[in-house]
Amino acid sequence: MVHYTILNDTSIKTIFDQYNIDKILEYKALSGGSENTNYRIKTSKNEYILTICEQKSVTEATNLARLLVHLNENKFKTSQIIQTKKGEWVGDFEEKPLLLKSYIKGIITSDFSNLQMEKLGSDLATLHGIEAPNFVPRQLGYGIEHFQEVQTHAPDSLFTKWLIQTTNYIQSFIQDDLPKALIHSDIFYNNIITNQETGQVTIMDFEETTYYYRVYDIGMTLVGTCTFDRKLNLEKAQHLLNAYQAKNPLSQQEKNALQAFTAYAATATAFWRYMNFNFVRPDEAKKDRYKEMQDVAIHIMKIPKQKFLSIL
Repeated sequence: MVHYTILNDTSIKTIFDQYNIDKILEYKALSGGSENTNYRIKTSKNEYILTICEQKSVTEATNLARLLVHLNENKFKTSQIIQTKKGEWVGDFEEKPLLLKSYIKGIITSDFSNLQMEKLGSDLATLHGIEAPNFVPRQLGYGIEHFQEVQTHAPDSLFTKWLIQTTNYIQSFIQDDLPKALIHSDIFYNNIITNQETGQVTIMDFEETTYYYRVYDIGMTLVGTCTFDRKLNLEKAQHLLNAYQAKNPLSQQEKNALQAFTAYAATATAFWRYMNFNFVRPDEAKKDRYKEMQDVAIHIMKIPKQKFLSIL
């Protein structure tokens, strides 16, 4: 069970004595997140997001900070890490690592304009062009390599039987020579900040960043931003893909595999939800949330191949 940290005036002072920032005017806990506690901090000059890492080790938190620094150094716009007075990327509070990040103005929305889809596609192509640091994992945390774990908990369930069949389909498209890149691996709409004034979209939350097949990341982004009523909106998807390919053209092999990898992304998300909300951290209210992504995966696999290829 995740323990969430509740801060008061005294603990806020203890934390921010580690940083060179202006006087704090107000602080507010933010909802959401399963592994971190987040606070929005407002000072006399700036705003920040304070993240208390409830489950990460100092090494894991430091690597996340290093990754954000690496992205910013490569001109990729995302959160900027604020260093402590000692010049360290990670602070601490009650033996938990802290990350202090710049606040990016905007909202979370699930309905992107076509222009915003194009900006997202262009940013995704930029991300895939950045060299992956050596500390980034080389395997997905909940990818196909882990799917067999469900058989330990529910070997005879309908979901397990479906997952086995779907795994065989996905596996037939996984080839070692498919291009790999630094990928986000979890670009859902709620990991994107949209600025209503400028229309800018900013990809956030690089907790699951991996060096993996770039076509998987494209598929996950389609699932996370282009699905409505459990169906993939091909028109929205086309705007993202056109902008992506203007910067970073897909090989024919990747084009042939994209439909399967998009289904893979939805399946991996369904797998994570099934495992997490039924066995790892049982939650009665969320135990059936996996069905949404399962339905998305089924819909994607049923799209005629030529129709899917037409958006490329």
